[in-house]
Amino acid sequence: MIETPAQAVILFFIYSFLGWVCECIYCSVGQRKWINRGFLAGPYCPIYGFGGVFVLTLLEPVADSFWMVFLWGVVITSTLEYLTSYVMEKLFHTRWWDYSRYRFNLNGRICLLNSTLFGLMCLFVVYIIHPPILNAVQQIPIQLLWVMNAALLIYFSTDVFKTVHALLRRNKEFVELEKCMQELREAMKNVDQLGEEIPFYERVQAVMDSTDADEQLAAMINKMVSRIDLMPKRTFKIRSRLNKAFPHQVNPEFSNEFRAWVDQTRNRTKKVFDEKKDAIVEKIENTLGR
Repeated sequence: MIETPAQAVILFFIYSFLGWVCECIYCSVGQRKWINRGFLAGPYCPIYGFGGVFVLTLLEPVADSFWMVFLWGVVITSTLEYLTSYVMEKLFHTRWWDYSRYRFNLNGRICLLNSTLFGLMCLFVVYIIHPPILNAVQQIPIQLLWVMNAALLIYFSTDVFKTVHALLRRNKEFVELEKCMQELREAMKNVDQLGEEIPFYERVQAVMDSTDADEQLAAMINKMVSRIDLMPKRTFKIRSRLNKAFPHQVNPEFSNEFRAWVDQTRNRTKKVFDEKKDAIVEKIENTLGR
C-alpha cells in the first residue's frame, strides 16, 4: 500500500521509467532499430507513471481477484489512454498515435489488442513487480526520498518545458506556413497553367523551374521554401526525436496539400544534403588538417 505522497512521487518515476523501457523495446523490435519512444527526452513515459500509481491505488480493493484485476485494469488503462490522446491532441494539435489500422479500435485512440496487453501488464505489475518495488521504496528514509524526488522533479519539469516550448513553436510555424500557402495559392491563379488536377506542390515546383515565372510569385515561393528549410534548425533535436518516436503523428488542422508540400521540401533538402555530404565532410577534414 502506498502510504505517503513521497512514495507516490518516486513510484511515479519508477513506473514511468519501466513503461519507457517497455515502449522502446516494443517499438524497436517492430522497426528493427532502436527508437526512443518517449514523448520527453528523458527515459520516462509519464502516462505509465500516472497510470501505474492510479491503477495500483484503484485495484487494491480487488487485488485478491485475478479476473477483477485484469478486467478493471483493461477499463482503467484504456480510459487513461483515450483521455491522454484526446487531451494531447487538443493541447498540441497533433494526434500522436492512431490505431485506426487495428481491428476493434475506438476513434483510433485505443484498440482491443493494446487494451488486452495493458490488462495483462496490470496482472504482472500487481502480483509480481509492485510488491518488491514498494518494499524497497519503504526502506528509503523519508528525507532522502524527498531529496531524490526534488532532483527528479527539477529534471522532469525542465524536460517538459523544453519539449512543450518546441511543440508550440512548431505549431506556430506551421500555422504561418499554412497562411503563406493560402496566399501563394491565390497568387498562382493568375499564372498557373497546369490545372487543379496536378498536386499543388508539383505546380509550385513547375513555377519555380519556369524561366518566365512572375518575379513576385517566384519570390513568394522562395521565401516559403526558405522558411521550411530553416524550421528544422530551431529545436531540431527535440522535433527530430519526436518524429522518430511518433512517425504516424498527424496534425488534423493542416490540409493534406500543406503536409505534402512540407514533406516534399524536406525530402528535397535531405537529397541535396546527401549529394553534398561527401564534399562537406572532406572540407571539414581539410579544415582540421586531417
